[in-house]
Amino acid sequence: MVPSRIKDPNLAAQIDEVELAWYRHVTPITEHYSRQIAQRDYRGKKFAYWGHITLQNTVQMMMALKQAGVDIAMGACNVDSTNDAAAAYAASKGIHVYGWQGMSQADYEENLALVRSFEADYLCDMGGELSAAYLDKIPPVKGALEATTSGLNLLKKHELPFPVFDWNSIPLKDRLENRFHVGDGVWPVFSQVTGMGLFGRRVLVIGYGPVGKGIAERARNLGAIAHVADLDPVRLIEARHHGCETVSLDEGLARCQIIVTATGVEGVVREQQLRRVRSGAIFFNAGHSNREIDIDWLYDQPHQRMKAHIERFNIGENHLFLLAKGSLLNLAAGVAPNGIDMFDHYTAVMLLGTAWMFNGIPDDIKPGLQRYPAHLEREIAQLSVEIHGRI
Repeated sequence: MVPSRIKDPNLAAQIDEVELAWYRHVTPITEHYSRQIAQRDYRGKKFAYWGHITLQNTVQMMMALKQAGVDIAMGACNVDSTNDAAAAYAASKGIHVYGWQGMSQADYEENLALVRSFEADYLCDMGGELSAAYLDKIPPVKGALEATTSGLNLLKKHELPFPVFDWNSIPLKDRLENRFHVGDGVWPVFSQVTGMGLFGRRVLVIGYGPVGKGIAERARNLGAIAHVADLDPVRLIEARHHGCETVSLDEGLARCQIIVTATGVEGVVREQQLRRVRSGAIFFNAGHSNREIDIDWLYDQPHQRMKAHIERFNIGENHLFLLAKGSLLNLAAGVAPNGIDMFDHYTAVMLLGTAWMFNGIPDDIKPGLQRYPAHLEREIAQLSVEIHGRI
């Protein structure tokens, strides 16, 4: 197999083991399962991960699996979200790593092909692309995990020859991570990148699913005047009940100073809409796809770098600003992560779900999209209640 493709192997030296100990302290649920699973014998298991490569959670999970004897290939599910020091650290521990911050789309697709060539038997996916790439594997993959709405939408278009366990829809993620934690994490990054607060600013949130709902609510708490655009009239009624102004997409783009996409769907804001925005508007994305905003068209327009993670685009007599090249802002902007502890439950979901698949998926579970095992979610939730009740 092709050796790891990362930015610089020497960056592994930047990882401070004392800092890792702190991350373990603030993520006690993941640490609990990491200690357990590291003691097991999973030699012979081949596992492929397609997700965000971060230090605080991903590496912690992968180190536990590696210590248990698992052969691992991991690739970045976003062109800009990789922590390059974390990627180098994982590679230094014998994991095949494919990804770096600032990849081209061609690099991204080549890395996906390399992870596919690994011939894994178990997958952990964010976005559905890895599971789709493995559809032709014979014999089929034994099982996979999927974490995103975007991935579920993609996989619903295929006939799956293996079970894919959906953990995007479990209450722990849908009610907590999607509903609260993304919003709580994205606005501090926005302020750090732009130097701006939200008081009195009009914010348009495009998509009022659980992620958009949390982003809009947090913006209101920080002093913004929150507007919502969504195709679902039921969601618009809900948005009004939460104190948001509901608008059409065109109305919101013309009125608001800050525009956030949170749909998980590509091409939500295209040329036609971008030509109508309020001049000086700031765009960023908080959904999985880095093409919710039509960045291909935007980058054909005159543009210039203003500062790190901010670019200005001239569109006729108007202009707009784009943050983090349209990639999800809370991970792609290269700033210190916020709320490391908030993702503790979800790393545990991936780690425990992976070990459960390794131990043998029950024979009565059929190929196709399946619910993540409820008993595993309850076990994680119960552990969280016990740990945080005594801290």
